Amino acid sequence: MAENRGRELARNTFIITLGRVSTQFISFILLPLYTSKLSASEYGTVDLISTIVQLLIPVISLMIDQGCFRFLINCSDDTNKKIIVTTSFGLQSIFSVVFLIIYCPICIIFKLQYKIFIALILIVTTYSNLFLQVARGLRKTIEYSFGSFVCSITTIMINIICIILLKMGATGMLAGTFIGNLICCIYLFFRLNVIKYLSFKSFKLVMAKKELKYSFPLVPNQLSLWVMNSSDRLIIAYFLGTAANGILAVSHKFPTIYLTFFNIFQLAWHETGAIHYFDSDRDEFFSEMLEKVISIFSTLCIGLIICLPLVFNLLVDISYHDAYYNIPIYLVASLFNVVVGLLGVVYVALKKTGEIAKTTIIASILNIASNILLIRFIGLFAASLSTFVGYLVIMIYRIVDTRKYLNVRYNIRKYVFISCGIVVSCLVYYSENLIMSVIAVPAFFIFAIMINSKMLSDIIEFSKKSLEDRK
Repeated sequence: MAENRGRELARNTFIITLGRVSTQFISFILLPLYTSKLSASEYGTVDLISTIVQLLIPVISLMIDQGCFRFLINCSDDTNKKIIVTTSFGLQSIFSVVFLIIYCPICIIFKLQYKIFIALILIVTTYSNLFLQVARGLRKTIEYSFGSFVCSITTIMINIICIILLKMGATGMLAGTFIGNLICCIYLFFRLNVIKYLSFKSFKLVMAKKELKYSFPLVPNQLSLWVMNSSDRLIIAYFLGTAANGILAVSHKFPTIYLTFFNIFQLAWHETGAIHYFDSDRDEFFSEMLEKVISIFSTLCIGLIICLPLVFNLLVDISYHDAYYNIPIYLVASLFNVVVGLLGVVYVALKKTGEIAKTTIIASILNIASNILLIRFIGLFAASLSTFVGYLVIMIYRIVDTRKYLNVRYNIRKYVFISCGIVVSCLVYYSENLIMSVIAVPAFFIFAIMINSKMLSDIIEFSKKSLEDRK
């Protein structure tokens, strides 16, 4: 049974990875293009608008897409599926109209820059998020993956055309974001045959209340995560200017790539974990999975810290070099976020979204307070350090709190060994010594084999067994 669950998780992760990693890799490769064609101020402005949009999305959607996914995943009856999708779509449409009624007078009064793009991106993104979660809830993992791929690749293509050929700068990047999400909506609407699940009569207030009861506590949670991940950009822009924010945006690119891999896994993990949480051997299953995943992402984190000094100047224009110094802090904070996400599936399975919100709200308050207090003294480092502290607090809290619902066994010796590896890799990184970085690479591979030895052994054993079965 455990083997079947592992295969199910691996299959879903692999399918989602195909859609996500390819486009993220292309976007990452294009970082030299963005940093060479856009000034730090332009890049910072685009990033700032993106940050504002991410803040407003949970407010105008009330996270109804997550409620739709959670109720669809355990639904096998077509009639109930129709009720869930119709109700979710109806609620999202109501929220969008209310947003426009409030937003239009604000635009007239304050004369916001890029106001049209902000509204367009916000609305189309909420619908693309909803259709993506419908795909997940209907177990259409391939469609979900390809929808994400369509969104990303369209955005990238429009960006290239607008920045290089049309010289549109920041406006071109915003247009790419809007068109990418719009194409994603159109593709999923027809591919999933969403119209089949939409009926005015299927909108049920009872289901609306159930979904909102589940999704509404996720709003403060998402806002708190926004504080953790993005508020530092607004604070930096206010105190140090948009050029400094452009440098910070480049610092974020590397941990964002790192977290992309985990977010891909987490999508599959939430589905598998929520379904199998109530199995009789759940403690053993969760303990094994957590140790394996933490080992893998610790290896990836340390590997990035070791290898980045060798390639940083090839990927980033010299005018953005100050971004170099915040990256390891963000990467380690992202590793804490991996543990937070792994344990979060417990709350998802039990539908305790209030618990998710509580932990992130506490950490976000700590994050923003430390950011404001430190920025005058240590500049850009205030952003990365406050994020580090915030995720550390959430991680510790969830490790303790989830013991009420799940008896996870933690391999303390391994985690101490990993911590030592992180410290050593950071010392090599900040030394900015090319010879030390080159020497550290083979040492890292030995380290990686040591902390993943059990998993490598299982893979070899599984491969041998598969070959024998074929004979």
